Amino acid sequence: MCDHDGVLTRNSLLTLLALVLLQAPWLARPPHYDEANFLTLARGAALDPWRPHDVRINWQGVEERAFDVLSNPPGIAWWLAPVVDQHVAVQRIWMLPWLGLMLWGMWKLGQRFSGDAERSALLLVTSPLVFLATPALLPDAPLLACVVAGLGGFIHAVDRERPAAGWAILLGAAALFRYSALPLVGLLAWYAVRRGRSPLLALPALVPFGLLVLHDLHAYGAIHFLAMGRFQSVANAPLDVAHKGVALACMLGGAAALPIFPWKPAAWMGALVGALAATPFGGVATAFGGLGGAALGAAFAAEGVFDQNPRDQRFLRAWWIGGALFLLTLRFTAARYWLPFLPAVLLCLPTQRWTRRLLATQLTLAVLLAADDDRSARAQEELANQVARLGSGVFTGHWGWQWQMESRGWRAIDEGSRPAPGTLVAMPREAWPQPIDVSCNRVAWEGVARPPFPWLPRGYSSEGGANLHANWIAASVAGGTPVRTVVPWTFANDPYERVRVCQDCGEGGCEAETPGPVAEPDPASALPTSPTEAPRAAKAPAVRPSAPSRAPSPSAVPAASRPSKPAGVSAPAPRAKPPPPAKPVPRGPRGPGRPSGG
Repeated sequence: MCDHDGVLTRNSLLTLLALVLLQAPWLARPPHYDEANFLTLARGAALDPWRPHDVRINWQGVEERAFDVLSNPPGIAWWLAPVVDQHVAVQRIWMLPWLGLMLWGMWKLGQRFSGDAERSALLLVTSPLVFLATPALLPDAPLLACVVAGLGGFIHAVDRERPAAGWAILLGAAALFRYSALPLVGLLAWYAVRRGRSPLLALPALVPFGLLVLHDLHAYGAIHFLAMGRFQSVANAPLDVAHKGVALACMLGGAAALPIFPWKPAAWMGALVGALAATPFGGVATAFGGLGGAALGAAFAAEGVFDQNPRDQRFLRAWWIGGALFLLTLRFTAARYWLPFLPAVLLCLPTQRWTRRLLATQLTLAVLLAADDDRSARAQEELANQVARLGSGVFTGHWGWQWQMESRGWRAIDEGSRPAPGTLVAMPREAWPQPIDVSCNRVAWEGVARPPFPWLPRGYSSEGGANLHANWIAASVAGGTPVRTVVPWTFANDPYERVRVCQDCGEGGCEAETPGPVAEPDPASALPTSPTEAPRAAKAPAVRPSAPSRAPSPSAVPAASRPSKPAGVSAPAPRAKPPPPAKPVPRGPRGPGRPSGG
């Protein structure tokens, strides 16, 4: 793929082109899951490049400054700021150059550690986790690219006694995207020492982080890394750590490093331990625990991989084990958190004989999960379009749903708040809705978005108990207890999303008829309503409105707040006595609705 000096060859360029073409069908995917908070941060950077975290966001149920709730550094905000107002396809294309740097860096690492640079590079870029991260509007692709390119270039320079400062700085730049890159600085120092050189060669890797600290002190008067350290260290009880550990193993073997190779005793032993550890989470979790355990066992033993050089095995083992221990300290975990440590696992796996089978399986799963992500994002976009036709109001929920609703003029309501009488309140089921104080006297509209092709792999399914993006699933009722999960994906047929639009009529009642269901527009002819809304050339998930109905008792329904007069509904008569202020609702742990850790 590259020549011996690391210059891209024709094969590598063809590989890059093939990977980009495979990404093409999903480049117009609307913003989804945690992409919403990074786009908000990017808008903050566009407004004030020096203080992107000064922007305000409702991401945990109440509106607050991004500095206090979004746990990632501003690198991705600065990268996306130039295109934040462009079409979403332009934004995703803007992310693709990182794929080239990623491919080159893994080629260098493969050349050094496995002796097969091309196979190593292909194993990384076809991993389902990496395939999904490549066009995502997240810090993951830049993080992985800086890590593998910086580490690969540093090792190459140290081995040949060439200047390595630039490569160390490149690896350190990964910490501008996620703080999880910081532990790798010690890895550079260790490699320099084992090659008989000074550990100070790794010191330049701290320059980007040091500059970021000075920036934070000047811009905010506080260090964001320290603030987020306190924010993250709230889920370290033994049960929480065990839960995160099992989830990390399942996510690794199920979506990042598939154990498709001849299993030796270490893999079988790991599979047994992983399956037993995941058994409390159900049968599907047991299967994924076995896969994850097999991958970890094989990577730890690396049988037949480093027989001639055990020092390389110890170096790579320290890389991924140290990373896994770091991930256990975070507030929650997600499959993509493996990314800065995934290359070390892949380099340790004995995949030489089954490379084609592994690549084919990885790509197939990657494409199916990408298609599911696309359909799910379009489902939330279509539901938002339907709700926006009712007028304006407030909403609960997060993820891409929040981005879609805010782009249509609706406003997120704070947790525990009560909307003004007559306000339309849109409440999703899956997008982690915050609990609010609402009396759902009338249901203006209800919609359900179902998958067009049932029983295909799903990266999020509440009924299937799977979540690729976190180790929690939203409670069935807003404000309820979230459900623990360790399953990264599953075969399922439950709806992508359910949305109910309520109207709190207050004590005076609603004077006018509540708007009825909205006819579903033709997805192929609908025009975008925002710069980031994707054209609907692809088949959109079916959104099925149902007739208005009486809501269940107010206590069973979550809620929302800003007075807004919906079309066709007159304001109710003023109440003699205003409602008492809502009591604060305690927050439980959230899934992807919580800020990304690491």
